Amino acid sequence: MSNDDFFAMRDRAYELAGTGRFKRWEKIARALKGEGYRYVLIARLNYDKLAVMMIDRCCDQARAGPN
Repeated sequence: MSNDDFFAMRDRAYELAGTGRFKRWEKIARALKGEGYRYVLIARLNYDKLAVMMIDRCCDQARAGPN
């Protein structure tokens, strides 16, 4: 497991958040697991509370639509 794997997974989380299909990080974490990302990487991102807050914010903005 490398930092590259972690950052690729984090980028994918933000990409999913931007689709507007998800309300919160927890659903994105499940989607990432379904895409084959390792639990240890998902857990590492989950422990980064600032990142989780920003992902949730991206979800909210994407669901609100263009401003």
